[in-house]
Amino acid sequence: MNMSVSSTNSRTLTSFAADMKPVRSHSVRNMEKVEVDAAPEAAVLEIRTRNPEMTVDWDPVWRERGFLKVHDLKREIEAIAQERYARNVEFRVKSGLRVRDLHKEKGNVFGRIAFDKFLYTRQRYVKIDAAPKFGVQIDVRIHPPEIRVETNFKWERD
Repeated sequence: MNMSVSSTNSRTLTSFAADMKPVRSHSVRNMEKVEVDAAPEAAVLEIRTRNPEMTVDWDPVWRERGFLKVHDLKREIEAIAQERYARNVEFRVKSGLRVRDLHKEKGNVFGRIAFDKFLYTRQRYVKIDAAPKFGVQIDVRIHPPEIRVETNFKWERD
């Protein structure tokens, strides 16, 4: 095999090289220096808490023990007075009916009425409570903490 290079082929290569422009390459000396701060930055964590709120209602316990508020005390005094008045009226009516029906009872009716009146005025009611019937009402409200985290991570958004 014999190969020959013709002048037309050589000419084409030289013309191609002549048309080509030189490429500029950046040298290392001309590059600008970039400073990189690679020190880690900690994220900022902020936690806010609120104390729990607690309300206590002792009113049922104090009412049961007899320590009443002013308006409750007024109602109780009125109720006691009305009850006494109703009992006294009932006792007098029964005594009057006994006097009216004097012929149905034997013995000294007036003496027995006076004795019953004496015993009626001396009656005492004693009530002893060992434990309160109603407990204290406690309302507790707990608030969740507010947590906020700030990081130093930045990105570009689309």
